[in-house]
Parts: sequence; structure tokens; C-alpha cells
Amino acid sequence: MRLFGEGAEVDKDDSVLLQQLEDLYSFIKMYRPENVYNVDEIGLFFHLLLKYSLLMPAGSLVTTRGKKKSKERVTLVVFSNATESHKIPCSMIGKAARPACIVGRTWPIPYFYQKNAWMDVSICWKWFNEVFYPEVKRKTGMPVVLLLDNAPGNFEAFERNLAKIVFFPPNYTSWKQPCDMGIIAALKTRYKYL
Repeated sequence: MRLFGEGAEVDKDDSVLLQQLEDLYSFIKMYRPENVYNVDEIGLFFHLLLKYSLLMPAGSLVTTRGKKKSKERVTLVVFSNATESHKIPCSMIGKAARPACIVGRTWPIPYFYQKNAWMDVSICWKWFNEVFYPEVKRKTGMPVVLLLDNAPGNFEAFERNLAKIVFFPPNYTSWKQPCDMGIIAALKTRYKYL
């Protein structure tokens, strides 16, 4: 069995965590499901080779060797509302300010850059102001809530006009966060297939 994920980090019997979840659920119930958004980011190691490979009939297990794992990555930011009726294309965070593959082309998704290709506070603000808020404003004039994990790269909880930012309790995301539960897994599966 190959162990993966972070599900073992969650103490599902912790009374403090369960109370925080109950408080979060009570808060979310004040909004219509189509006005509850969730966002998460994933690292995509695009140069990483697959773990398994096929050998040609003349190939030898003794002479076939792997390579050092590449750490080249981009971060993808995915989000949707609870009913999945408002799907917005993911955003990408890379290392280069103007990647060579973009020069002279229209990039199909919003692109941001940061030296480590991670989500940090400044990128989080840019994403909120340039992607999330305009899309939500275009879709609805009603108040919305954006649920974020409590990673250090995200901004503080706040409210702006119709959008309220709320955080999941610590170590909660691997257990029940909607983006972790399906969107990210489906995206990675599709990427690996292609």
C-alpha cells in the first residue's frame, strides 16, 4: 500500500475542532449554497516523471534507472461554489514574470508570479482583486462567503462589500475541504492522463 495525503493529521474526536466545525456550519447556513465558495491551491510538479514505466521486451530491470526527482513546479489555484454552478478557470502561479511560452500569446488562464511559485499574501490579494471578486460580482449581486484553509500564505479574514472571507479550522482541510475532496483529485487525474 502506498501511503499518501494528510488524513491522519486530523483528530476527528477533538471536541474543540468539532465545535469549530459546528460554528462554521451554522455560519455557512446563512448563505445560499450557490453563494458559498471554496478555494484551494495545489502544487503541480510538471517535470516530474511518473512512478511507473513500461520496459521494452529487451529491457532489463538491472540496467534501467530512474532520475532524480525534478522540483520544478507551478501552483494552481482552483475554486468553485458549493453547487458547482459557477466554475471559474484555475489560476496559475509560476516563477517567471514573463514565461517564454506566454510571449506573443494570449494566456488562457490568469497568471501570477512569485520566486517560489507559491501562494503568498501579495499573490492572494492579487488573485482576490483580479480574479475572484470580479467573477463573483459579475455572477451575483448577493453576499458571498469564501472559505479558505488557514495556510500562512493566505490573507487575514475580512469582509469587502459583498464578499466575506472565512477560514477552516486548523488541520481540517484534508478531512472535509470541498476542493481537496474532488476538484483537485479530478484535475490531477486528468492532467496525468493527458
